[in-house]
Amino acid sequence: MWNRYVVGKCLDASLLDKAIEATQLAAGSGPKSSGDSELLIDLGFRLGARFLITENVDDLHRAIPVLQRTLELSPNKGSNKAELLHLLGMPLLSFFKRKAILVVLDCAVLAARCAVALTTHVHSREPDYLYNLGSSLRVRFQYNGNLNDIGQSIAALGRAVELTPDGHPDKPLHYDNLGVSLRVRFQRNGDLGDIEKSIAAHRRAVELTLDGHAAKPACYSNLGNSLRVRFERNGDLKDIEQSIAAHLHKPSRYNNLGISLQVRFERNGNLDDIEQSITALRRAVELTPDGHSDKPARYNNLGNALNDRCKSKPTRSNFDMAVQAYMEASAQPLGSSSLRLSASRQCVRLHSSHPSFATRESLLLALSYVVAVLPEVVWLGHDIHRRFDESAKLGELVNIAVSGAIAARSLEQAVEWSEAGRALIWSQVLSLRTPLDDLWDAHPRLAESLQDVQQQLQQSAPTSFTFDVDSVGSVAEFESNPGADRHRGHAIKYDALLKEIRDCTGFEDFLRPKRFEALVPAPELMSGPVVFINVAGSCSDALILTPGGKLASVALPDLSFKRARDLRTHWTTNLNQRKMRVRGVDSLDELEDDFNPLHALLESIWTWIVDPILKALDMPNPIHNERLPHITWCPTGPLTQLPLHAAGVYSDPDGPRVFDFVVSSYTPSLAAFLRSAEAVAKHQHVPKTLVLTQPDTPHSSPLPGTHLEGRRLQEVLAGSQIDSTLLEHTKATVAAVKSAINQYPWIHFACHGKQHSGDPTQSAFALYDGPLSLAALMSTTAENAELAFLSACQTATGDEKNPEESAHLAAGMLAVGFKGVAATLWSIGDRDAPIVVEAYYKELLKLRESGTLGKGETGAAYALHEAVRVLRERLGENKFVRWAPFVHFGV
Repeated sequence: MWNRYVVGKCLDASLLDKAIEATQLAAGSGPKSSGDSELLIDLGFRLGARFLITENVDDLHRAIPVLQRTLELSPNKGSNKAELLHLLGMPLLSFFKRKAILVVLDCAVLAARCAVALTTHVHSREPDYLYNLGSSLRVRFQYNGNLNDIGQSIAALGRAVELTPDGHPDKPLHYDNLGVSLRVRFQRNGDLGDIEKSIAAHRRAVELTLDGHAAKPACYSNLGNSLRVRFERNGDLKDIEQSIAAHLHKPSRYNNLGISLQVRFERNGNLDDIEQSITALRRAVELTPDGHSDKPARYNNLGNALNDRCKSKPTRSNFDMAVQAYMEASAQPLGSSSLRLSASRQCVRLHSSHPSFATRESLLLALSYVVAVLPEVVWLGHDIHRRFDESAKLGELVNIAVSGAIAARSLEQAVEWSEAGRALIWSQVLSLRTPLDDLWDAHPRLAESLQDVQQQLQQSAPTSFTFDVDSVGSVAEFESNPGADRHRGHAIKYDALLKEIRDCTGFEDFLRPKRFEALVPAPELMSGPVVFINVAGSCSDALILTPGGKLASVALPDLSFKRARDLRTHWTTNLNQRKMRVRGVDSLDELEDDFNPLHALLESIWTWIVDPILKALDMPNPIHNERLPHITWCPTGPLTQLPLHAAGVYSDPDGPRVFDFVVSSYTPSLAAFLRSAEAVAKHQHVPKTLVLTQPDTPHSSPLPGTHLEGRRLQEVLAGSQIDSTLLEHTKATVAAVKSAINQYPWIHFACHGKQHSGDPTQSAFALYDGPLSLAALMSTTAENAELAFLSACQTATGDEKNPEESAHLAAGMLAVGFKGVAATLWSIGDRDAPIVVEAYYKELLKLRESGTLGKGETGAAYALHEAVRVLRERLGENKFVRWAPFVHFGV
């Protein structure tokens, strides 16, 4: 049967179906030895071959784990199956270049890896297999930006060059491809050694290729590209002249010629160059078929040239043509996300540079493309570190988009973009836990498939994958990680399922970012306004969402991004200098006189931010002897690490303090607030409580106050007939807490905590046997959770480099399922915490027994406000460093 459909490279789908079924039966469900790898290779190849006939990606989703298992089983080298996998990998790579379906590219890489793994060092075909592997890895790097891929690509292609005998007709091709990969890596990391090696490799390819050979123009063109890239770095005119000359060896290489002419224009200002560049690039666009993965890049290159002409000759016509090209690049369904993001950003900058030509509609469209591509940039298939790194680059861009929407008076759009562009990683975590009831009812097959892949991703999504050096074939520095490959495969399958689901009637917006009307809680679920504070460039604004869904904007003219950043810098610098980052600091009283600079900072926060917002809310005066209004702050950028709830004029004994006007809460996003409010409205649990204390954590300073804190808390709870369980010292282990967290609606941590400055996912509670990290919380769910009190330091500090992600333990507890979380922005005194905790729970229980709480309220915000008042009055208001770290998140 096998020979009948392989002969003549003619594949028969019906015969393949039978062969696949037979191979699957023979392989069984759990192959364990290297001998079994022969069957797995056959199965993987046949599934891939059937995809090339039918284009049914389900076959590739089946083929990928099969080929991954092949590598794990260390297959016997010298197998005659290597050629089959090589022949599979090449057409898969070509298919991907046409249609940009990620699972096709992953399968192409795996097939190439397996081919190399099966090959002995002396096999004559090994250079070809290495060439295919290096090419596939480079293409994947260009789509996902993983430096490990381009490093492996260069290693594989370098080895292909070494193994190809002098005089072999493929030697120039291998040199040429190596030069391309070296140039691509240089463009990412800027190492001059890479571009020098790239040019040397391309020159060698040109030298070894006979005149008149069909490949010669391509070799010249690639040499020209590398010369152009070096010119952009060092400005040597010889490089750009040689680059243009190299592209002229094949006039049809319009794209590369156009780019080189544009670069020369940027150096010498010759208008003939930019006109010729635009002509060449237009021709490149015209010759590229619609739907081809190169189309976005060609439009982007044309946009860059048109943009240069618009800078030189600023006319409406030139502006409109540049905008149109960038818009086309941004709107293309294929191409790398980073390229489309770059095109949309350039388009926004073009509008900013030429406001007299820009229209409101055009600017909003450009900004919409920026926001739309963000989930692809922070792709779920990347490991958690990569996603945090990518999202850290996007915060200011999102705030600029929101600012643009506010300026255009499109306030609902501003809220939608703020939600879509912030807390991206938390949105991914929560999307994997979304109930699928409606999908089960309408499309049970899709619901089952989606649930399966969601469960896989819930475990792998919070993971950082480290690559292990492996000797696959003869490629030095070849690294592999089956876990990373599996996670990536699950993410690709997840994306494919979402696309299929969204093609179904009634599910067009399934798991897409919510529209404004879907984000607004019902009026009865809001105990007060939610205030978004957007900081961008020279202007900042507040958006006020009141119960009932009305939106209003408030200009904050005194607050620029620089001022906000300076506020944050001065605040954190003062705290860090005074070692205010560890619970148990005994010298807080001694430090108060030195903290006068913080008084000035709090006055600035009041004057520039809080006071204008309260006036807009018609709250010009403090309120005494009445229930205070409630406000939920949703700050952005540097403001996420500042205590808005403690703003005031402390230099004046009678000056305003925000706590006399409102009760303050915080939320990472409106979606998080909505989720918590709706869950509380549906059900309030009997508050059985888990109390965790660590008075003497190994390798940390003692916290004797936590023992007293736990005992007082248990006494308060017992007075209201509330059951509680105490895990103290040796009983408070990571495993014990993780297993118990879903059994208790209320949970109280009294221990050390730490915001990890280098890796926010490792921010953690210090338990007896090790840290309970934010990464662990990301894969934890607690359906019955309601309230958490995190009596530890830095539990709401967040990551200074990535403030928009709310990468702190308080947000982690909200994601676990808790609806309200009391947390801390900096250190708390070990003697102060028991006072706050006792007052908090007494007031909380009093409020819940009074029957005065609203439908979407837990009482936690008012309870914490009262508890902090108790501490403040006991210490004195001037000791604000001791009472102000306590904050409330959620509802």
